[in-house]
Amino acid sequence: MNIRRRSFIGGAISAAVLATRSFASDDTPAPAADGLRLRFLGTGAIDWEDGPNQYGDVRRFASVIVDGKVLVDLTARNREMLPGGCRPEAVFYTHSHRDHFSAAAALDLGVKRAYCHKSWADVATAKFRDAAKGRPVPEVRGIAFGERIEESGVAFVALPANHSTRRKGERCAMYVVEKGAARLLYATDTCGIPRDALKYAGLERNARRPITAFVMEATAGLGHENDPRFFFSHSSVDLVARTARALLETGRYRPPAGRPVWITHLIRSQHGSQAMLDATLPAPLKAAYDGLEVVV
Repeated sequence: MNIRRRSFIGGAISAAVLATRSFASDDTPAPAADGLRLRFLGTGAIDWEDGPNQYGDVRRFASVIVDGKVLVDLTARNREMLPGGCRPEAVFYTHSHRDHFSAAAALDLGVKRAYCHKSWADVATAKFRDAAKGRPVPEVRGIAFGERIEESGVAFVALPANHSTRRKGERCAMYVVEKGAARLLYATDTCGIPRDALKYAGLERNARRPITAFVMEATAGLGHENDPRFFFSHSSVDLVARTARALLETGRYRPPAGRPVWITHLIRSQHGSQAMLDATLPAPLKAAYDGLEVVV
């Protein structure tokens, strides 16, 4: 597992580091030959809008880029965490909340293809047209749960998430991301893993193709698992830990020895500093941070 970092987060980081350096202006990482290269462009929830917290940590809104080429969610502040020269052509959106979707940010980056659940594809198209101001509008494709889309040699399968927006009829998504033997479940925003998500991911019963890497939102912090603001639409640290154990014990999740479950989408008010998270999170959980890069 390789980890690289360009981070604005203070405090000690306890993740195993095999390679650490800053990206130069023209330093765009190549796709991983034997796995998925995952870079966290943001790891925060909606309340990370006002600069550093009291510990000096900064988290942008939750977003990742896969193999330096395909985004999952994007807002304006995520762009500053992209390596110089990186111009991804495609983005997969989980839902339309403003901490995950920004038409202007994708247009500024020159994204050519945008994917979202078909229930709000017309809304996404309208948002892009309104924000375009004469610029080319990305092709917006509405996808169904269970549908498999390939971009830049990486496959994405949309799964239903246990989350909602104020837009009537919108369905929120998670993704299984696949390349070779690597199979990543990227689960944000969601309260747990719905049964239908397991079905569409091929994990409902025999799990002939288990996941090999796992990233899940933990909006609510330790000791806050019953916060009524999140209980029915977001996960807590405790819920992620229990979910990971259940997936491991049933053979649905088979990571290499030592690989953690990364948590993301952390709310500012409940998680303390990165160093505190490193010291207190239950195994196998590790808190992702902005700029963390791993190969899975």
